[in-house]
Order: sequence, then structure tokens, then C-alpha cells
Amino acid sequence: MDELSLNEEIKIKKLFDLASENFEKNNFKISQNLYQDILRINPKHPESYFNLGLIFQKFREFNKAKESYEKAIKIKPNYLDAYNNLGLTFKALDDLKNAKYCYEKVIKIDPNYINAIFNLGIVFRELGEFKSAINCYEKVIKIQPNFEKAYNNLGNVFKKIGLNNQAIICFRKALKLNANSIEAQVNISNVYISQLFNLKNAVNSSQKALKMHHEKSQFINQSISLYRLKHDVQQAKYLFSKKIILPGVDTFIETGENILNRKENIKKNINSHKKILLKKDEINSLLPFFKTNYVYKTSHITSGCINPKKNWKDIENEYFSNPKQIIYIDDFLSNSALGELQKFCLRSKIWVEERQNNYLGSFSDKGFASPVHLQIAIELKNKLPKLFGGHRLGRFWAFKYDSSLGKGINIHADFALINLNFWITPDKFNKKKNSGGLKVYDTPAPKDWTFQKYNVNADEIYKLLKNNKAKCKNISYKYNRAVLFNSDYFHETAQIDFKDEYEARRINITYLFGDRLSK
Repeated sequence: MDELSLNEEIKIKKLFDLASENFEKNNFKISQNLYQDILRINPKHPESYFNLGLIFQKFREFNKAKESYEKAIKIKPNYLDAYNNLGLTFKALDDLKNAKYCYEKVIKIDPNYINAIFNLGIVFRELGEFKSAINCYEKVIKIQPNFEKAYNNLGNVFKKIGLNNQAIICFRKALKLNANSIEAQVNISNVYISQLFNLKNAVNSSQKALKMHHEKSQFINQSISLYRLKHDVQQAKYLFSKKIILPGVDTFIETGENILNRKENIKKNINSHKKILLKKDEINSLLPFFKTNYVYKTSHITSGCINPKKNWKDIENEYFSNPKQIIYIDDFLSNSALGELQKFCLRSKIWVEERQNNYLGSFSDKGFASPVHLQIAIELKNKLPKLFGGHRLGRFWAFKYDSSLGKGINIHADFALINLNFWITPDKFNKKKNSGGLKVYDTPAPKDWTFQKYNVNADEIYKLLKNNKAKCKNISYKYNRAVLFNSDYFHETAQIDFKDEYEARRINITYLFGDRLSK
């Protein structure tokens, strides 16, 4: 290409500044068009290719991002930022080998390029090369002692290899750097929960993480999902009916119902993930209750949480003698434990995770923890020692579904050895008696698949199941029924159709034990 004229250089500078300004304002499409205008004038402008890569990453168009970064590098061979972001793109495409190559290329040119060292640590951890991951994070901290995220990631590797005390030290250092780090507090609660010997610490650390979440709660971009608002209004009314009067509850109910009853919102379908913009006065009315932290305190249960009338040795034998290791257990919990869990799930303001198919989640490390939850895990280990005794308790959680929603969790496998899933919503609310449960496929996730691949890529999963002629065990929904299976197996929620009432929302609780081998 001929040399650029002075007018072309001036025009490129103006376009680049305008594109960068729009990028900062999140006007990504405008910014994209401007960078492409630059490349029509000068096809060898590496910064425009780099910034296009950033935009494609924002839109999760990773193959286009990869192509843009590669073009930038071809023009500017030692473009370290482009190599680092190319590594991030390969990671997003589940190509850890090439991601590793990119980060190592950057570090070879600049041994102190902190982001590449940090990102290389993430790749090593996913590859199961924990010693190398630790070396990366320790190097990052040596270069930048106040790198909070590095302490969190280093702590998670220590936890992974069983060095819990070192993990706690790392997480506390992260909290010292940032007293508002919910991530660090969540990590601390994860360690205490997995240990199962200081139950008070485990519950308190989990509740502290939830409290921190509520204190920081806000309506992002002044908006809220309609299905989320519907749930929260229903819960506020339920709490009020139980004489649990929380700050701002009456205003929250009035304002929330007015928003949900607007014609334009009804047309959008209040069960949808559609977000609506809130007016300033609406935000001021909703926020006090929205930020309020409230968790039901469970009663102490002396008679046992998992059903004391069951012969648990027989159930353990049934699991091991089953060639596919997929069984279900009816009347799983004692009546006392079941009642306390129901109250906990209906009354506690713990439903803070919004999920893709319009259902809400609550996790053990951020509020979904009580003495009853932990006692269930302890009793499982004691009464089924061959099955659970030798395995670490991982996370446990609950998902709550809109009663009129037809779809639950997409197909996936979990990063664990054993999956225990049980249901606590009474049968009288289920409109389709032989449905609403769980579909478990008897083909495991391949050992060389990463967590992302066996949790996100539904098309690849269904293709694998078809090629392996996988059989599906469809376990229908039943109140107080537990499903126990090898966590390597792909599974998904069967179609659900429950009554459209707050107490009728389908709630499933999942416990994971043991660790699946890393790729």
C-alpha cells in the first residue's frame, strides 16, 4: 500500500478518537463501524483490529475476535496486548493449548506482563497443573502485592489441593485489600462449608457474604427483570402475611404491583427475562426492601434430618449394584427437616442469582446455608460412608422456578463425583403428575472436556449423546424425592408445569460431593 497522505492520517486520527469515545460510552456498534472505516483507509492499522477484537469479545463473537487479534499481530508482531487478548479468546473457545501458547509468548517478550502471568495461572489450574498455577499467582503478587484477584485465585488452588489453612490466609489478604470483596468472603465460606467441622463458622461466613451482597445491591442500569420483580413482590407479600415486617415492604409491594400491572409489561410477559427501565422514584421506593437482608433461622433438629426410618445401608448397596449408578429415594428427609427447609426457602431473602431460563438460584457460599443444610451433609457421610464418607462436600444450592415457566435447567454435567438432587415443593402444586422431574442420560461427559464445554455447549452435548446412543432415565417429580447419580452424567430438568402461586414454585436442592478429574 502507498504511504498515507497527511489528510488521511488526520482523518484516521479523528475517526479513531471518535470510535474510542463511543466504545467508552458502550456504543459498540457505532464504534465498530468507525474502526472498519479506518481499515478501509488503512488496512494495516493494528490498533483498529485490536479494538475490533475487543468489541467482538463483548458480543461473544469469539471467532471474529480471534481473526481480528491475529491480523493485529501480523501487522505488529510484538503486540503484547493483542497476544494476551488472543489468549483470552482461545480460552473462551475452549482451546487451552493455544491460550497457553499466547500467554507464554507474551511472558517471553516481557517477563513482568502481569495480566498474561495471571491468565496463564488460570489455564494451568484448568489443566490440573496446580503447582504451575501457584507459581504464576505468586509471581503476580510479587510484582503487584495489592492484586486482590490473584490472592483469591491462589487461595482457590490451595483449597483445590486440600491446603485449607493457606487458602483462608489468601482469602483474608484479599479481604484486607478490599473489605467489600464478596468474592473473597464467598471463598472463605466455601472452605468452612467443605470442612464440616465448625458449623457456626460455615453458616456465619455464608450469611456474611449474603449480607455484603444485599448492602451492595442496586438496579443495574436502572432496570430489573420482570420475572425477578414478580418473584420478589410475591415473596414480600408472603413475608407480610407471616407477620415478618421488613423495612420498606409495604412500599415495595405497592410499587412493584403497579409496575407489573402496567399494560406494556403484561404484554411483554412478566415471566420473561425482559428487563424494564425503572423511574427514579420507583427505584427509591423499591431499594430499601431490595437491599434488606433477612434469613430464616432454622430450628434445631435432634431426631435426624435424613429419614431415620430408612435402611441407608440398603440404599448404599442399591446404588453400587446399579450398573448405571442412577437411583431415586422417596421420603428422603424427615418431616422436621423438610418443614424447616421449606420455611427457609420461602421466607429467606436468598434468591439473588438470576439464571438464563428465568429461574432464581441460591448457593451455599452466599446465604443458602443453615445448621439443617450442613446436618444433612454430615448425616449422608455418616449413614452412607462408602458413598459419601471419603469425599469432600462441594457446593450445594437451590433453584426456584416460576410456577408458569415451562423450562428449567439446560443439559449439563457437574464438576463432582456424586450428585444428590431432591425436591421440596408439595405434589399438590404440580399440574402434570408424571413430569416436572429430572432427565439423566447414561453417557458421562468425556474426561478431556473442560467445565465450560460440558456446561454450556448444548449442541455438542446432544451430538455426543446421539453418537453414543445414550439412554435417558426420566425420573418424575415427587415431593421429598431424592435422585442420586454419578455426577459425570449429563442431566437436565424435565418440562415443568406448576401452579402460578408463590408457595407453588418448584424448588430443587442439589448437593455435590467429590471432584471430577480436571482436563
